[in-house]
Amino acid sequence: MSVKNLVSEFVKEAPPYVVGADEQSKSMRPGVTKLLQLATNENPFGTSPKAAEAICQQAPLANRYPDVRAQDLRKKLAEKHGLSVDEVMVTEGATAGLGFIAEVFIQPGDEIILTPPTYPSYYNYVKRCRGKLVEVPLEEDTLTPDFNKVLAAITDKTKAIFLCNPNNPTATLIDSDELHAFQKKLPEHVLLVVDEAYIDFVEDPNYRTMVDAIADDENLIVVRTFSKLYGMAGARMGYLMANREIIEYLQRDSTGFCCSRMGLHAAEAALDDVEFQEMTKKGNREGREILVSCMKELGFRVWPSHTNFIYFDPGVDVKWFADRLLDYGIIIRGNFKANRISIGTPEEDRFVCKAMREIMANR
Repeated sequence: MSVKNLVSEFVKEAPPYVVGADEQSKSMRPGVTKLLQLATNENPFGTSPKAAEAICQQAPLANRYPDVRAQDLRKKLAEKHGLSVDEVMVTEGATAGLGFIAEVFIQPGDEIILTPPTYPSYYNYVKRCRGKLVEVPLEEDTLTPDFNKVLAAITDKTKAIFLCNPNNPTATLIDSDELHAFQKKLPEHVLLVVDEAYIDFVEDPNYRTMVDAIADDENLIVVRTFSKLYGMAGARMGYLMANREIIEYLQRDSTGFCCSRMGLHAAEAALDDVEFQEMTKKGNREGREILVSCMKELGFRVWPSHTNFIYFDPGVDVKWFADRLLDYGIIIRGNFKANRISIGTPEEDRFVCKAMREIMANR
């Protein structure tokens, strides 16, 4: 039997996953000596120094397996979020955690509600599990969900709802009271998955994460990552939080070792590096102010950002605008209805502003 007959129809038809604007980064334009990667929402300030030190310390022990269940890290995360260790599962990045969720809970024919535009991996996992996609687009003005429409889309076949909050690619934030109220209205057969990859950048101290709603009788999973605030995108560290029963089912589907020895110890160290976390937030805030001020000066439409990236409409073709920035060696996203740009260091953001001004003046 040939490989072609073994693989699923989805694998045959689906294009390979491309991270951000990797394809753009392969083509260096004439005169450009350096590329500025502002398409993948990475931390431009590097990695937590404590995390980097932990990686170096563990590297000589790479011949030894890591803790299968990541007990020390789970304990630390449980304390951070006010949960028990049994309500936390460590995964090889948040995206791997999303894959576990899909594989455990989605059966062929199950309906999965998504609110586009949103994180593309949700689509990939639903299709791989042969689920049926049901889209309830975000409201055009606010780029947040209309929960009345989402509730109306639920049927007896609905298995799960995936929400990204703050949302990628729009950087918008759902009102926490509305989200908590929505969760309480869901039927018992519906699982709510809330991806909070960017929640650390939300500046409202009173904002209520959905972790607060985790309880024994709630069909709720909250997804988190170490890739953004902690600067560990390359280390692939993430985690899921839910009630004990859900975590137990997810653990059964895991392949054994959740992640690398270096990643585990780095994540533990990163949680303690408050200085790096605050520096990242401060730098992100300053960079966002630089970019938003410039964009508004140029007459762009800019949606409120609660993340380390900005969603904006330059008033011209978004792909054309992304290509013009690439002439300067600046890589952003130009494959949505509007452009998305990751916030860089303040110095990088000033360079971006200079390029945007020149592009708009010469168009």
